[in-house]
Amino acid sequence: MLRKPSSVSKRLLDRIIHMPVVDCHEHLRGPDRDLEVSPTEPISALTLLYTISDLWASGASEQEISLLQSAEASTDEKWPVFNRLWAGAEHTAYARVTKLALKEVFGVDKLTRESLNRVAEQLATRDRSNYLSVIQDAGIKAVVADMLFPPPWERSIRYYASPALKEFLEGEFPLPDIWHPVFNLPYYHEIRTREFIDFVGALAGLNITSMEGYEEAMFELVQRSKNLGVIAFKDQSAYRRVIAYDLPTRSEAEAIFNRLLIDPRNQLAWPDAKPLDDYLFHQFMRFARELRLPVQLHTGHMALIRNRVDKSNAVHLATVLELHSEVQFDLFHGNWPYMGDILFLGKNYPNVYLDLCWVYMIDPLYAQELLKRAVMTVPHAKIFGFGGDYWIAPELSAAHLILAREVIAGALADLVESGWLQEEEAVRIAADWLFNNPNRFYNLGLPPYEV
Repeated sequence: MLRKPSSVSKRLLDRIIHMPVVDCHEHLRGPDRDLEVSPTEPISALTLLYTISDLWASGASEQEISLLQSAEASTDEKWPVFNRLWAGAEHTAYARVTKLALKEVFGVDKLTRESLNRVAEQLATRDRSNYLSVIQDAGIKAVVADMLFPPPWERSIRYYASPALKEFLEGEFPLPDIWHPVFNLPYYHEIRTREFIDFVGALAGLNITSMEGYEEAMFELVQRSKNLGVIAFKDQSAYRRVIAYDLPTRSEAEAIFNRLLIDPRNQLAWPDAKPLDDYLFHQFMRFARELRLPVQLHTGHMALIRNRVDKSNAVHLATVLELHSEVQFDLFHGNWPYMGDILFLGKNYPNVYLDLCWVYMIDPLYAQELLKRAVMTVPHAKIFGFGGDYWIAPELSAAHLILAREVIAGALADLVESGWLQEEEAVRIAADWLFNNPNRFYNLGLPPYEV
């Protein structure tokens, strides 16, 4: 807990722990796929994606990070490097999630070389039942999953094809009943090669000979995906570009697109491709309006290291939010570290909702302050309280949820003790943040949670 415990905070946390949750953002692909690639070596498993970033930022060399992430190296080989780096990074919020997973999921109180053996034993016996039990035991009733694009370990093919989408459209991507997929957008407007255009055409059963043909093919694929259960668009272009989308003319975009049609050996690069990228992004927003699909947008901090956060500030999206006023936008990650900007957008744009996925383990104090200020500035029906945002590892998502519940309880306890809220009002707000608001926004059809 990020505050001194009080009777109010304890009562609130006890109520919040028992609330159902809609997990608004995961990259979990379900047990059938995740268990095939999930690491069984405990250091790799426990530092997956985020904690490894803090170890890297603490001063680790590229060689040391490669060792820690290696599937071939043993825990004994990794331990001296990991133990030294962990000693300098174990108090970050990323590391707190690792500690919570150790204690609450694996039953280990302290991270030692010996305790990692107990973790390894459990990792070696994981199966479909274990995987799904972790989600169920956490109280998660629905998972909004962004996994219809190549995962990080297949990053090199993303500008050429998307086998995951192909398999999904062909009925070969089984998902648990509570999984709700989203359509990942960036690589369909960040076109760089003719090969990708041909891939889209093959999926849609069309020979694409013009930009208009590409748009028709993409609308067909999105519509088919929606019919198969896709509930939203997701765009994380902020990792690679500023999220300020201009309004180029169709002719400007078409001239760039045609370079790839004229000669399949041509390739596009940033920033020359920006007019085409921007034009197609706006086209997808028009698809969202027509198909009534909400849009998830990455804002703020980015995973791993060495990126520039100024280009991902949600304030860049003002033109998009105003122009596409009939589209509902779910803005991710609390826009960390730009709190005032995200509160302004949520307060002033009826079609903007604020999502705290990931942000609790980026900066829990920021998340707590954001929630308190959001109660006072943004209608609380526009806040979504949780998204685990992990690949492969439901154990880490469950641990993240423990931290999120503590932060939510602390924020609401502050508001109750200050007199801004009554305790029962705080309980109802928590239920809406964690379940009712995203259930309604994403049309999940689950019974409302009454308190």
